[in-house]
Amino acid sequence: MRKTLGIGGESRVTVKGLDNVMIYLARCCRPIRGEEIVGYITRGKGISVHRADCSNVQRLLFDPERRIEVGWEKRDESLYEATLLIDSEDRQGLLARITNAIADEKTNIRNVEARTSEDRKGQISIVLDVRDRAHLERVMERLRKLDGIRRVERARS
Repeated sequence: MRKTLGIGGESRVTVKGLDNVMIYLARCCRPIRGEEIVGYITRGKGISVHRADCSNVQRLLFDPERRIEVGWEKRDESLYEATLLIDSEDRQGLLARITNAIADEKTNIRNVEARTSEDRKGQISIVLDVRDRAHLERVMERLRKLDGIRRVERARS
Protein backbone atom coordinates (compact mmCIF):
# COMPACT_ATOMS: atom_id res chain seq x y z
CA MET A 1 0.00 0.00 0.00
CA ARG A 2 2.21 3.07 -0.75
CA LYS A 3 5.44 4.76 -1.36
CA THR A 4 6.18 6.95 -4.28
CA LEU A 5 9.27 9.06 -4.13
CA GLY A 6 8.74 12.80 -4.01
CA ILE A 7 11.16 15.70 -4.00
CA GLY A 8 13.36 15.66 -0.92
CA GLY A 9 11.90 12.48 0.50
CA GLU A 10 9.00 10.15 0.38
CA SER A 11 5.51 11.17 -0.55
CA ARG A 12 2.70 8.87 0.36
CA VAL A 13 0.02 7.55 -1.92
CA THR A 14 -2.14 4.64 -0.84
CA VAL A 15 -3.36 1.98 -3.22
CA LYS A 16 -6.57 0.24 -2.28
CA GLY A 17 -6.06 -3.50 -1.85
CA LEU A 18 -2.33 -3.71 -2.64
CA ASP A 19 0.85 -3.73 -0.61
CA ASN A 20 4.49 -3.54 -1.67
CA VAL A 21 3.92 -2.34 -5.20
CA MET A 22 6.01 0.21 -7.07
CA ILE A 23 4.14 3.52 -7.36
CA TYR A 24 5.30 6.65 -9.09
CA LEU A 25 3.91 10.09 -9.83
CA ALA A 26 3.40 10.48 -13.57
CA ARG A 27 5.73 13.01 -15.15
CA CYS A 28 3.16 14.05 -17.75
CA CYS A 29 0.91 15.82 -15.24
CA ARG A 30 2.98 15.85 -12.03
CA PRO A 31 0.17 15.45 -9.47
CA ILE A 32 0.55 17.24 -6.17
CA ARG A 33 -1.04 16.54 -2.82
CA GLY A 34 -4.61 17.79 -2.65
CA GLU A 35 -5.45 17.11 -6.28
CA GLU A 36 -7.79 14.35 -7.38
CA ILE A 37 -5.69 11.44 -8.58
CA VAL A 38 -6.12 8.23 -10.56
CA GLY A 39 -3.95 5.10 -10.51
CA TYR A 40 -3.13 3.10 -13.62
CA ILE A 41 -1.47 -0.32 -13.55
CA THR A 42 1.36 -0.22 -16.09
CA ARG A 43 3.12 -3.14 -17.67
CA GLY A 44 6.40 -3.70 -15.87
CA LYS A 45 6.61 -0.34 -14.04
CA GLY A 46 4.03 -0.66 -11.27
CA ILE A 47 1.32 1.93 -10.77
CA SER A 48 1.45 5.38 -12.30
CA VAL A 49 -0.45 8.09 -10.45
CA HIS A 50 -1.98 10.85 -12.58
CA ARG A 51 -4.09 13.92 -11.96
CA ALA A 52 -7.68 13.03 -12.73
CA ASP A 53 -7.76 15.76 -15.39
CA CYS A 54 -4.58 14.54 -17.12
CA SER A 55 -5.09 14.21 -20.88
CA ASN A 56 -3.03 11.01 -20.87
CA VAL A 57 -5.41 9.39 -18.39
CA GLN A 58 -8.21 9.53 -20.92
CA ARG A 59 -6.06 7.66 -23.44
CA LEU A 60 -4.71 5.20 -20.85
CA LEU A 61 -8.07 4.25 -19.45
CA PHE A 62 -9.18 2.42 -22.57
CA ASP A 63 -8.65 -0.67 -20.42
CA PRO A 64 -10.73 0.02 -17.28
CA GLU A 65 -9.43 -3.14 -15.59
CA ARG A 66 -6.02 -1.46 -15.27
CA ARG A 67 -7.42 1.49 -13.34
CA ILE A 68 -6.90 1.30 -9.58
CA GLU A 69 -8.10 3.44 -6.70
CA VAL A 70 -5.39 5.59 -5.13
CA GLY A 71 -5.42 8.40 -2.61
CA TRP A 72 -3.14 10.73 -0.68
CA GLU A 73 -2.18 9.66 2.82
CA LYS A 74 -3.23 12.11 5.50
CA ARG A 75 0.24 12.88 6.81
CA ASP A 76 2.72 13.87 4.17
CA GLU A 77 5.51 16.43 4.47
CA SER A 78 6.83 15.85 0.94
CA LEU A 79 7.47 18.54 -1.63
CA TYR A 80 6.08 18.28 -5.13
CA GLU A 81 7.40 19.83 -8.32
CA ALA A 82 5.05 22.16 -10.21
CA THR A 83 5.71 24.30 -13.26
CA LEU A 84 4.12 27.72 -13.68
CA LEU A 85 3.81 29.53 -17.00
CA ILE A 86 3.65 33.31 -16.72
CA ASP A 87 2.80 35.81 -19.45
CA SER A 88 3.95 39.30 -18.61
CA GLU A 89 4.95 42.66 -19.87
CA ASP A 90 8.65 43.22 -20.41
CA ARG A 91 9.39 45.46 -17.42
CA GLN A 92 12.62 46.20 -15.64
CA GLY A 93 12.76 44.41 -12.28
CA LEU A 94 9.67 42.26 -12.88
CA LEU A 95 11.59 38.97 -12.67
CA ALA A 96 13.05 40.10 -9.32
CA ARG A 97 9.56 40.93 -8.02
CA ILE A 98 8.33 37.51 -9.17
CA THR A 99 11.13 35.63 -7.43
CA ASN A 100 10.68 37.72 -4.26
CA ALA A 101 6.94 36.96 -4.19
CA ILE A 102 7.69 33.25 -4.53
CA ALA A 103 10.30 33.39 -1.77
CA ASP A 104 7.83 35.22 0.50
CA GLU A 105 5.54 32.17 0.19
CA LYS A 106 8.38 29.93 1.50
CA THR A 107 8.74 28.28 -1.88
CA ASN A 108 11.93 27.00 -3.47
CA ILE A 109 12.59 27.75 -7.14
CA ARG A 110 14.23 24.86 -8.98
CA ASN A 111 14.45 26.41 -12.44
CA VAL A 112 13.55 29.63 -14.27
CA GLU A 113 13.46 30.30 -17.99
CA ALA A 114 12.53 33.79 -19.16
CA ARG A 115 12.40 35.34 -22.59
CA THR A 116 10.97 38.47 -24.17
CA SER A 117 9.63 39.07 -27.63
CA GLU A 118 10.10 42.07 -29.89
CA ASP A 119 6.63 43.32 -28.96
CA ARG A 120 7.78 43.69 -25.32
CA LYS A 121 5.94 40.66 -23.95
CA GLY A 122 7.57 38.20 -21.59
CA GLN A 123 7.13 34.48 -21.14
CA ILE A 124 8.46 32.91 -17.97
CA SER A 125 8.52 29.26 -16.96
CA ILE A 126 9.26 28.57 -13.28
CA VAL A 127 9.64 25.15 -11.66
CA LEU A 128 8.78 25.24 -7.94
CA ASP A 129 8.71 22.91 -4.94
CA VAL A 130 5.29 23.08 -3.28
CA ARG A 131 3.72 21.24 -0.36
CA ASP A 132 0.26 20.81 -1.83
CA ARG A 133 -2.36 22.30 -4.12
CA ALA A 134 -3.31 25.04 -1.64
CA HIS A 135 0.33 26.16 -1.38
CA LEU A 136 0.59 26.32 -5.18
CA GLU A 137 -2.63 28.32 -5.42
CA ARG A 138 -1.33 30.86 -2.87
CA VAL A 139 1.83 31.35 -4.92
CA MET A 140 -0.17 31.75 -8.14
CA GLU A 141 -2.57 34.24 -6.57
CA ARG A 142 0.32 36.32 -5.23
CA LEU A 143 1.94 36.42 -8.66
CA ARG A 144 -1.32 37.46 -10.35
CA LYS A 145 -1.39 40.57 -8.14
CA LEU A 146 1.95 41.87 -9.42
CA ASP A 147 1.89 44.79 -11.87
CA GLY A 148 2.91 43.63 -15.32
CA ILE A 149 1.62 40.06 -14.96
CA ARG A 150 -0.96 39.14 -17.59
CA ARG A 151 -1.54 35.47 -16.87
CA VAL A 152 -0.29 32.78 -14.47
CA GLU A 153 -1.17 29.13 -15.01
CA ARG A 154 0.12 25.72 -14.14
CA ALA A 155 1.71 23.86 -17.02
CA ARG A 156 -0.40 20.97 -18.32
CA SER A 157 0.82 17.78 -19.87
